[in-house]
Amino acid sequence: MSKKKNPNLIVLGIFLGVIGAIAAGLLACVDRLTAEPIRAAQLQKTCKALEVVLPKFDNVPADDKYVIKAKDGTEVTYFVAKEGEKIVGIAGQGYSKKGFAGKVVVMVGMDPTGKVTTVIVTEQKETPGLGTVVTDRVREKTIFDLFGSKKEATGLPPNKILDGFDGHTATVSGKPWSVKKDGGQFAFVTGATITSRAVTEAVYTVDSTFVDNKETILGKFK
Repeated sequence: MSKKKNPNLIVLGIFLGVIGAIAAGLLACVDRLTAEPIRAAQLQKTCKALEVVLPKFDNVPADDKYVIKAKDGTEVTYFVAKEGEKIVGIAGQGYSKKGFAGKVVVMVGMDPTGKVTTVIVTEQKETPGLGTVVTDRVREKTIFDLFGSKKEATGLPPNKILDGFDGHTATVSGKPWSVKKDGGQFAFVTGATITSRAVTEAVYTVDSTFVDNKETILGKFK
């Protein structure tokens, strides 16, 4: 004897199907509405980072980029600064997945030979007061500020870890950069060694990938 289907189960199934369809439609609408503002915010963030790490330019670096895969499998995005038709600087955005809290993203300014000129961290979720000592550029207040005699701020706030990469150039197929704790030459913060390693790895990836592919990358911008 066959069992009859319960009408209540059929109605419930139809009801759940309708609710699911409505929810999916709403999510799709929200995604379409928020996609453009998110892209605009990301573009603005990129433009600000490029202004910080690149020398004076008269083009729009964010309008022209070149993405290349590094040896470690990550992707590095390069931008160019020009004065007229002359390339005056290169910026590379890359990352390491080995931060204490995950991905650490850097923007590295370089001259056309690959020498590092400026490094900033544009994305991180490291521990405040430990990892952020490695990643953040914070202008420290001095006693002069307490009495209302502030010195005019010029340039980026210093960071001994990030500034330690200035002037360095990776060698073609050379040994990866590392922190002093691991026998390398770059500074690290005690208690935030993992973050220090991640930043060092990310900066090296950007610079070494440029050096290894210099002619190809510069050729894309000429």
